[in-house]
Amino acid sequence: MGFTTYMIKKVLIYFSVLLATLTILYIFTFPILQEVIAKSINFQVAQFSQTLFKNAHNLNSTQIQIAVEKYRESLIAAYGLNQPIIDKYFIQMYNLMRFDFGTAYFLQAPSGSREVSSIIAYYLPNTILLFTTATIVFIVAGTIIGLLSAKSKFWEKVIAIIAVIHSSIPTWWLGFVLIAALAYAVKVFPPGGMTSVPPPKNPFDYGISVLYHMSLPLITIFIVNVGGFAYIVRSLVTSIMKEDFVITAKARGLPDSRILYRHVLRSASPSIATQAILALAGSLGGSLTTEVVFEWPGVGLLTYVAITLNDLPVILGITYVLTIVLLLGLFLGELVYGLLDPRIKVGE
Repeated sequence: MGFTTYMIKKVLIYFSVLLATLTILYIFTFPILQEVIAKSINFQVAQFSQTLFKNAHNLNSTQIQIAVEKYRESLIAAYGLNQPIIDKYFIQMYNLMRFDFGTAYFLQAPSGSREVSSIIAYYLPNTILLFTTATIVFIVAGTIIGLLSAKSKFWEKVIAIIAVIHSSIPTWWLGFVLIAALAYAVKVFPPGGMTSVPPPKNPFDYGISVLYHMSLPLITIFIVNVGGFAYIVRSLVTSIMKEDFVITAKARGLPDSRILYRHVLRSASPSIATQAILALAGSLGGSLTTEVVFEWPGVGLLTYVAITLNDLPVILGITYVLTIVLLLGLFLGELVYGLLDPRIKVGE
């Protein structure tokens, strides 16, 4: 098949999955979406009307009213509210693909914008910064621990126990414990937030402040996930250790470390990469409970606030954006798998 054919096939598959997923979301959220669009149009019309009354001194009230009505009609046509259901679907799906989710009811970005896309664009990088960094850390550590445990029966049992314990700990509960112990008792880390108050103006000091505030939630995510990932790696490596080529390498007298890192790891790398990409793709959406516990200004905390305020445009926007981000992460994972798997490269 070859890598190029493989990539084209995956692009078509994931684009189809994206359209199907967004269509399903569109169908289930259709009544709410129409309400959100209607209120968004009213908000934009009100802003346009205020701007005309302030700046259009050469227009009388009748002319302003006509201009406002024409603007309203143009928005209704742009969002497809006056179109048949099929045309409305294509118009509104096109707007969703352009991340046009209308305006929020209550929330706004630090810049003052009430556009849902601007609000999400501010908070999403914070989520990616924390959770993607934590995921990379526990993937690297988990891979190393899993490889080492595959060489020892004792550590194999220890890793299995640790994986069960770690996976059973709720992130929010561990977060509260670490805040109580390390933020209030020992006072090593701050209890929450992303930067000190007020934020440092110097870029270097600002970066140090972000890293300092990120440490405690990162440690929490690491503890909860590293055991499980190490167990997955150990299981993958252990299954490959039973293959014929490994037995042959041992019969030839090759050192265990060389067999593990040069032969077994190479064979296990596509499967390990798949698990890593799945973890990274999941990390892009963040975690509502973790961000709420640590007051980390990401998509999870934004979702919580939006639900509390019943800000429907923001809730819908987050749902659509995270769906696209997750599918994009899975697609990149497929490409990485294709690069690592020699069978795909040679077209088998």
